[in-house]
Amino acid sequence: MMTRIVVLLFGLGAAVTATPTAAKEDEKAASACSATDGPTMTIGEITVLGDMAIGRCVTVDGWALGYFLQADNEARYRQQRIYNDYTSTGVVLGLYGRDRGAPPAIIRATGRIDSCKAVYDRIIAAGDIPFLGGFCHYHYGLVINASSVTEIGKPDIVRIPANAAAPGIGNLSRMVDGKARDTLLATFAPLLDALVKRDGAALRQLLRIESGAPMTEDRLAERVAALTAADSPVTALPSDGSAVVEVFGWREPLWADEKTRMGNAAAMANTTSGIVCAAPPRTAEERLWPIDDADAGFARGRPYVCARIFIGALKEGGERVTQYAVYPERRSIREPA
Repeated sequence: MMTRIVVLLFGLGAAVTATPTAAKEDEKAASACSATDGPTMTIGEITVLGDMAIGRCVTVDGWALGYFLQADNEARYRQQRIYNDYTSTGVVLGLYGRDRGAPPAIIRATGRIDSCKAVYDRIIAAGDIPFLGGFCHYHYGLVINASSVTEIGKPDIVRIPANAAAPGIGNLSRMVDGKARDTLLATFAPLLDALVKRDGAALRQLLRIESGAPMTEDRLAERVAALTAADSPVTALPSDGSAVVEVFGWREPLWADEKTRMGNAAAMANTTSGIVCAAPPRTAEERLWPIDDADAGFARGRPYVCARIFIGALKEGGERVTQYAVYPERRSIREPA
């Protein structure tokens, strides 16, 4: 018997396979539903049901951002209770049935609930090889396979700073005083000097390595140009030496277990990493710092400039490899008023 490779791209009710076998018409009909077939539910109500929600036809409102359907602006800061399962935040579903490249929108989606694991298991049980696209290619959790999507509004995506953050949201916290913090502050100092002076040559030298490999010339030139332009976001940094510097580390995830903690401790024994941000004194006074590493990119109007710093394990001769990452904000997100 020929084994099919089932490639799931845009919807959990229609699979593209490596053989000419087409989905049966009754299977297509079963996967679709209309607003009259099921109740209106919130994302929170669906996630509370968990696997009991699988197969239900529902109508749900939410913010469509790529292949995520989230409850509100705060949802993207909520932490997962299960590793790589955004459903475990209680405020996110995977979204199929809408082009993930479409602009963010508040939508009303009608469709059936499924889960990445259930889809995977069904394909395996059928003797096929699964290759899941979209949300389930990267994550676990519940999804809605929307048969209809209506745009009902535009989301106001706003950065939540430390002074407005509810307890428990975001993945950053101030790094405690100690050797790691002192090392990161000292390592950041030459980068801060180059940023304040908009010293292109120094920035090229400091930023040339990214993710363990040399940055391409085009990418490096673009990054340095963005940081040294007359209207660069770094012009917000005071040049009189009054910039305030803060160091952030990652909070322990809610899903962490003893094995995770042991692995983190071993990594920390050989490397030092964190996010170091510089800003005018007002940022510190009003607690405008980021609460999540997703908000560490630089952008016009953002009251800080941050760098991810990674200091690697010792090499021969006692030298440590240091990498800086200063990157632009790519999302359409505004600063709070």
